[in-house]
Amino acid sequence: MYRIAITLICVVTHSISAMSQDNTIQLRDGRLLGFAEYGRPDGIPFIYFHGGQESRLSSCFMDSVAAELGIRIISPERPGIGLSTFQPNRTFLDWGSDIEDLANCLNIDSFSVFGLSGGAPHVLACLQVIPTRIVNASIIAGAAPYDYDGSLKGMWLPVKIIHWFASMKSDKLLRKFIEKDAEDLVQAPEKRIKQFQNYLPNPDKTLMKNQPEYGWDFIEGSREAYRQGIGGVVQEWQLYVADWHIDLSAIQQRITLWYGTEDKMAPYHRGRYYQKHLPNAHLHEIKDEAHFSLIRTHLKEILLELRTTKKDK
Repeated sequence: MYRIAITLICVVTHSISAMSQDNTIQLRDGRLLGFAEYGRPDGIPFIYFHGGQESRLSSCFMDSVAAELGIRIISPERPGIGLSTFQPNRTFLDWGSDIEDLANCLNIDSFSVFGLSGGAPHVLACLQVIPTRIVNASIIAGAAPYDYDGSLKGMWLPVKIIHWFASMKSDKLLRKFIEKDAEDLVQAPEKRIKQFQNYLPNPDKTLMKNQPEYGWDFIEGSREAYRQGIGGVVQEWQLYVADWHIDLSAIQQRITLWYGTEDKMAPYHRGRYYQKHLPNAHLHEIKDEAHFSLIRTHLKEILLELRTTKKDK
């Protein structure tokens, strides 16, 4: 049965069930928001924000651990990604309203949020826009504002390049870069797996060699990011290097930061930046972990910490 939370604002357009990956709701402005669910349907609600160039499918690796811990993971897609309608002129702060609509439609009063990589500003947006709805929050290997000194220090060259392209007035080079990424994912996925196994930092190489299913799951999630074309991904990269309009000093909620010392996509100094500028941040700096390995190796610890209520801290 379809569930309607707010008349004429949010309508669930797909039924919700365990391991349901193709859900949408209609937001108050008429756009669709796509999302998947993992873990236990009756579990403690966590909303997970995927990384850049990923989708609702990218969190499938969390399913069994979340179920074991009694957690329900809801994984929405940003505008223009997967099943979610593109939103012209969007900002990160718009995401807070989208998540409020999602929670209302699913009859969830309060929930925790966590995000990987490009999901970081979306976590922060929710903490700024809907702080009273959020129980706990975590950022894992997260993007940071682009304008602080040394923001690209220690970063893998291809990731630096896409940041540079995104910061240019013309989006021509950015679009060419992303078009090539989308094309390779479809036409030569084996090549991407080999790149993971050969060129990433050692913790990620080891993960992808020993458990190649993680690489294939990532590719499936990334392919879905381009379901509607490259527009949503281009827009988001441009947001990463623009003014986020997020006041870190005003975010009073406790937020946990997880960064790996070997990460070359979101170097660990970004965690130190957040720890310095967020009033109530707690940093876990994990030795010998990198961008892909950290959340997969330490997922249970991350979820357990999020499951701990504020009163228990």
